[in-house]
Amino acid sequence: MRIYIPRPLRWTAALVVTFLPLSASAVTFSLDNINLGDVNALVDEFSANSQYDTVTPASSLGGLGGFELGLAAGQTKAPETLALVKKNAPGTTLKGDLYHAGALARLGLPYGLTGEFLYIPKVKISEAHLKRWGVGLQWTLTDHLLDELPLHLAFKGYYTKTAIDYSQTIQNSSTLNIPVSATIALESGIWGGMAIASYKLLVFEPFVGIGWAKAKGTLNVDAAGNATIFNTTVFAQGTKSITSSPSSSQLMAGMDVRLAFFSLGADYLRGFGKTSYNGRVSFRF
Repeated sequence: MRIYIPRPLRWTAALVVTFLPLSASAVTFSLDNINLGDVNALVDEFSANSQYDTVTPASSLGGLGGFELGLAAGQTKAPETLALVKKNAPGTTLKGDLYHAGALARLGLPYGLTGEFLYIPKVKISEAHLKRWGVGLQWTLTDHLLDELPLHLAFKGYYTKTAIDYSQTIQNSSTLNIPVSATIALESGIWGGMAIASYKLLVFEPFVGIGWAKAKGTLNVDAAGNATIFNTTVFAQGTKSITSSPSSSQLMAGMDVRLAFFSLGADYLRGFGKTSYNGRVSFRF
């Protein structure tokens, strides 16, 4: 089945690829001798970097017909991922940061509801392929309930999925030290919810949020025979896939600035034991 993506969103997604950090093009990413603790660490940091975040406040788009198009992007510190890569590739140019980005579309609906969509098509960045999508639904209850309050209150539910794969050569005891070409893939699906509060002051709208998220991340090896990157003294010979399912509370604090139809946002998001810093640029009508 072919999914139709509106032309403005396709153009926005293309800009996301353009603005991904150029340093990613030089990264040497390689893993080997992975144990269960390593899988958990990789999934935690990948999930932290893949959290759903539109960098938007609790206020709605004003009901049916309001919409927003833009870009959301950010970075997450990933020291454990860097340490694992350095064990197998000491000369890596990876600096310990993971990056994320997505085209953003939001649509105003009746009763204070706002539908959201984050998307980046499958793109090639040097030796890796990356894709991401996410959907969310926000209910601003102060649009129709508790409207006497001086601030906006909202609840948001979401699901997002991010996948990355890259090619590497495996040469270890599982291959009898013979070089074997492999494709390594890491994907994470995350669902969760968040309560958000914000307060409008002229063109500024600071916001805070607290939530909970559940992730399911899988590290997979696609290679001939028993070739694997997993530690053969920990896992069965020829193990190709390991899954980790962490959960986490979330804390968020940020600022939205709106100038006519143009809007900027930035926030801090803490989840899965790591901190992400995120930004957004968008047009809101």
